[in-house]
Amino acid sequence: MNECKFCQIINNNRNDEEVIFETENFIVLTDKYRRTSVGAICLIIPKMHFKNILEIPKERGNELLEVIEKISESMQKAYNCNGIRIWTAVNREAGQSILHSHIHVLPCKSIKDRFIALFPGIYDFLRKITTFGNNKSDKKTSFELAEKIRREIDNINY
Repeated sequence: MNECKFCQIINNNRNDEEVIFETENFIVLTDKYRRTSVGAICLIIPKMHFKNILEIPKERGNELLEVIEKISESMQKAYNCNGIRIWTAVNREAGQSILHSHIHVLPCKSIKDRFIALFPGIYDFLRKITTFGNNKSDKKTSFELAEKIRREIDNINY
């Protein structure tokens, strides 16, 4: 899958990415185009190319749940928030923009955060307008937000 953005990242094109956590079968990155008022949004991505979550083999289900729990708990501690939203889309009709399975984990503390989670396409459009097309987070902020989660991951045992 040479044209797949996530496959390129997984296959060591990570120069522009904040890798939060990695297992044999999954990689966790921060979303460099979105964040909530609390902190970074994480993307949990299987290393093997599966079009959507429904294609992930059941044998990887427990590992996926462990990664979701680890990232969610670390995020709550890192950003001092109780709210976490976990979501994915299946196919373009449901809003999946990259056809490589990925799960979004968002820290939530406000109504704005829930808006980002419920209407990511509208949020992206508004952000592009207000930032004149330069909607990528700056590297320093991205690193700082990612580092907060990475520090907490070390304290979680599964």
